Amino acid sequence: MTQPAQGRASGRPLLSSPSATTVLVGLGAGLLCGAAAFRWPGSPVALAIPVLEPIGAIWLAALQMLTLPLMISMIIVSLGHAGTGQAGRLGAWTLFWFLAFLAVAAAVAVPVGQFVLTQFPLDEASRAAFRAIPASTAPLAAPVTASPTARDWFVNLVPANPVRAAAEGDLLPLIVATLVFGAALRSVTGRSREVLLDLAQGVADWCLALAGILFRVLPFAVFVLTLASTARSGMGTASALVYYVAWLSAILVAAILTLYPITAWLGRIPIARFASALWPVQVLAFSTRSSVACLPAMLDTARHRLGLPEDVVNVTLPFAVSAFKLNMAIDMFQLLFLLHVYGLYPDPAALGVAVAVLALQSFATPGLPSGAVWTTTPVFLALGIPIEGVVLTNAVDTIPDLFKTTANVTADLSIAAIVARRWRPGRPAG
Repeated sequence: MTQPAQGRASGRPLLSSPSATTVLVGLGAGLLCGAAAFRWPGSPVALAIPVLEPIGAIWLAALQMLTLPLMISMIIVSLGHAGTGQAGRLGAWTLFWFLAFLAVAAAVAVPVGQFVLTQFPLDEASRAAFRAIPASTAPLAAPVTASPTARDWFVNLVPANPVRAAAEGDLLPLIVATLVFGAALRSVTGRSREVLLDLAQGVADWCLALAGILFRVLPFAVFVLTLASTARSGMGTASALVYYVAWLSAILVAAILTLYPITAWLGRIPIARFASALWPVQVLAFSTRSSVACLPAMLDTARHRLGLPEDVVNVTLPFAVSAFKLNMAIDMFQLLFLLHVYGLYPDPAALGVAVAVLALQSFATPGLPSGAVWTTTPVFLALGIPIEGVVLTNAVDTIPDLFKTTANVTADLSIAAIVARRWRPGRPAG
């Protein structure tokens, strides 16, 4: 069978992206025009946004529409062509690196955040102004439910209704169901098995071909998405929120830059090569704020720019997009900032549990814009942080979320490179 990234007849890649320079031009133009529209609401650029914004929304929805069938079909193809034991070991090895990255990131992010808040503290006047904002001035938050227990979390990994899980964007249980289906496919023999694999391969090829069509207008889509978001959002007037946005963004940028030498060390990919290959995916992540929407581009980059093995690409990257969000460990600064502003000093054990829970929420957070908002709020409330503080910091999440998504896709490809370097069929290489 053909590989999903290749045309069946010609062997040419089904997915090709515009040059990074062209996409960057679209991003820069969107930022400049969006800033102008924010400054002059009655300008022609601002008046054109209601016409252009639906185009960007349609493009992003179409790209996200492809992700679920692409993810499912690629896992089925990968499991169908590999031994069940091998695929299971590869998934376990990938999960090990997910947990290792989350543990190290959380262990570093907490002291870094505390250092920032103590060495470059927010002035007392800004803290007082932030605390004085009544809850009635903040938008209503979504109903907060109790955090699931460990038992509930494991039970919910197996979806009773896969269709509902897909409709609600609950990707991890759906991936588990797909893994079960793919493993069961190994026991099917003869023509039936070939038909199922051909169908999955065809769906993957179709998704990548359609994604290639969408990527032809990527610079324009990036321009429209950036224009709309920049024109609508501002840094805000409160110095406390500006402080929060600036420092969280800086910490995320530092984390992204740290991933380059880590990949060079553990994945044996030179920094310059990794940066050059990753740049188009990072621009897309920065523009869409959705790691799910970046999956087709990540698959293309892993295959054709980094030259990673097909089995690692087909298992590790879909698994990473559905279950791994490095920003959940890095984004401890929001928790520490709110504790600092409200003068809350929880018991170290309680804080440690909260940090661990937030890091593990990586496996329950969808790869969509600001997808972590609904999974982290119960943890913040459990530590006594007022709901208005959570809502206000989430309200300015647009700018940090650009860097969060970029950090996530960078970590996804970094882990894929590390797994590819250290994985050997039959055993993980040390």
